Amino acid sequence: MKSDFELIRYNDNLPARIELKQGAIAVKPHWHKEIELIYVPEGTLTVTDSQSRTLRADSVCLINSSENHSLYAENAKCLILDISYEFAQQFCSSMKNTSFEIQSGSGAEEEIHNLLWQLSRTVSEKELPALRQQSLITEILYVLLVQCRLEIPETSADNTQSDSRHIRLAKEYIEKHYAENFEETDVADALGIHPLYLSTLFRKTTGMLFKDYVVKVRLEHAMDALLNQHMTIDEAAKAGGFPSKRTFVAKCKRAYNATPFQLIKQNRTQTGGEKNDNASDNRI
Repeated sequence: MKSDFELIRYNDNLPARIELKQGAIAVKPHWHKEIELIYVPEGTLTVTDSQSRTLRADSVCLINSSENHSLYAENAKCLILDISYEFAQQFCSSMKNTSFEIQSGSGAEEEIHNLLWQLSRTVSEKELPALRQQSLITEILYVLLVQCRLEIPETSADNTQSDSRHIRLAKEYIEKHYAENFEETDVADALGIHPLYLSTLFRKTTGMLFKDYVVKVRLEHAMDALLNQHMTIDEAAKAGGFPSKRTFVAKCKRAYNATPFQLIKQNRTQTGGEKNDNASDNRI
């Protein structure tokens, strides 16, 4: 399932995002580092992660951190709570090796259901809703950590799978945000791992430094904009996420041993368009 990374913006003064959806719901496959809880007060909602589940009215569902998932409903109402991974990590130092499971029919399921129901009521409250929401979110996290927590043992096989997954997710992040200004620490934070660990893992797995891989991706997109979308060098530099035309030209010369303009001329020679070079000179 092709999945996009989602960078979640939390509600003001809360370590989480509270979102109420109603009517037709279609959320494409995505992932994020937050722990997600879904409560469906009305209608029927289909949740697809590692499996496809149908949530009927008055039911709850949990999506673990970094799990790919999508949502679909023709007509339903649902509350989505995304709890900050860093907030949970304050109370559980082994979050990296932790997952959660709400057992059907358990006391934990009933408690979380009641807390999410109360949380859904606060969305329309006018008097200090954030204070009540903070309290409910903390209670929900408490139930998860005490009654729903599963320890994932660290084995060499598990570490290999985890390493591969982190690299895949890092590459997906870069591919989605290459046109933006971000640092290696931003990607590490999004994955919930230490920047030094990501740096070491990236070099070990890809044979490239993290920053060099980002430049490679940006160059690919900038050159596509230049050669296939016929943008100017300034436009292509911006489209590729480079801070300036000068930076783009320097990176291009280092990677391809030619300037962007020289590559345009080479491309036009190969495709029989050399006669238009003068017009190209004026344009860029």
